[in-house]
Amino acid sequence: MEHQEHWFNRRWGIARRDVYLLQTPTGWQLLGREGGSDGREVTHYFDREDDARLMLQRMLDTVAPQLRDWRQITTGGSTSTGRH
Repeated sequence: MEHQEHWFNRRWGIARRDVYLLQTPTGWQLLGREGGSDGREVTHYFDREDDARLMLQRMLDTVAPQLRDWRQITTGGSTSTGRH
């Protein structure tokens, strides 16, 4: 799995939000996490990159305004299929 992008809202604990855009052998995967590495997760699968990027933007935009301090912290590289 190719790790394309990781977005982080610069918060810690239960306020933390992470969004990962991953390229898989069969398409694209978007992983959203709330509350850090042990928090809740949601995963979306897409055939096309543009559809995955539309959902990525929606996920960033729907976080509460006081938690929106997004920073892209990685681009590119390989990752395992487990938690990051």
